[in-house]
Amino acid sequence: MISTQKKTTFAKQKRRIVKEISRLREEVEDLMDYLDLLEARAKNKGKRTYTTDEVRSELGLSLR
Repeated sequence: MISTQKKTTFAKQKRRIVKEISRLREEVEDLMDYLDLLEARAKNKGKRTYTTDEVRSELGLSLR
């Protein structure tokens, strides 16, 4: 039979591991987003860039 203390210790370890896995997933997602950004910059290297104001003007958007 497993003691109550061992069950409590196991539950704490499980929560800690789940929290760490969640943190690692978020970090991987951030790194993947950064990779997407780098790929887009490499793909568009040398192409004309636009300022935020130019894009807003072209889309007919104004500052509030």
